[in-house]
Amino acid sequence: MSTQCRHFSPEAVKNIQAVLDLAWRSLSPEQQLQSNKTLLATRILDAAEAGERSPARLLMLALMPAIDP
Repeated sequence: MSTQCRHFSPEAVKNIQAVLDLAWRSLSPEQQLQSNKTLLATRILDAAEAGERSPARLLMLALMPAIDP
């Protein structure tokens, strides 16, 4: 993960945090053990930085299984 500085409005930060919390709570305890909250956060931040603002789309993107090459 890079250490780049990202800037979001206060409203966007609230939405991002709410989506992260919802994404994490939507995982079963077993999935939480096998997952990483930081990965979910990174996916959400990357999508938000690219311009996505829809909470539903951010949630979907956070929960998409990673595609390994």
